Amino acid sequence: MHAPDKEKVKFKAVNTIGILLLSAAAALFIWNLLLIPGQIQAKYAELQNYLTEFQNTVASLENKWLIFLIIELLFVIKSVLPLPISLMFVLSGMVFPYHIAVFINALGLLLLTSLKYYQGYRFGAGKLDKKLLAYSFVQKILKKKHGQAIILLCARLIPWCPINKISLLYGELKYPFNRYLTISLIAFSPKILMISVIGKNVYDPFSTKFLAPLTMIFAISGSSLLALNALFSIRNEA
Repeated sequence: MHAPDKEKVKFKAVNTIGILLLSAAAALFIWNLLLIPGQIQAKYAELQNYLTEFQNTVASLENKWLIFLIIELLFVIKSVLPLPISLMFVLSGMVFPYHIAVFINALGLLLLTSLKYYQGYRFGAGKLDKKLLAYSFVQKILKKKHGQAIILLCARLIPWCPINKISLLYGELKYPFNRYLTISLIAFSPKILMISVIGKNVYDPFSTKFLAPLTMIFAISGSSLLALNALFSIRNEA
């Protein structure tokens, strides 16, 4: 018996994750359409009262500048520790008005990606470049005129694609910094906008305003994984 092709195993695993994400999106969509009946509605009312009290406590905080600095500091810490980026997005949405939360999240993300870019620019990306270049399809794209931009855009759109490692790689590649920031911000914009909405409505977790952007995130994430995986599979077999 032949051992399973490692590349095929990876493609199947990514497909499975993509399907699970789309299933989660469908489940959330259905839940969002259903009315909360009887006992569940009563329990939800209790939860909502607690969350409303918590929201009022947050709203009464006086030193918002300190919270702003703490959130931006978390983005900096993210450059060395594996903090979930969604944590900062939600926190800002919980504390600040939506438009300010979006600005804070965009600023923090630009700060994070800039730090890692310059680290890669000076010290390199380690073994990451070798792993990526193991794919002949990636090599072909990188050699094209806009190849590096395409890879960067795809990497930023794919969920859970390591932000820090991709930033290190583009620093090592000496990719134009302004173009790098612009593409990164464009690709991250849907996530910034939607998760900021989630943070704003985290006090009402079963509301349409909370569940709708979460559903969209799952749907976009699952579709992106399946589409990119299919593209890599076709190119890999060619």
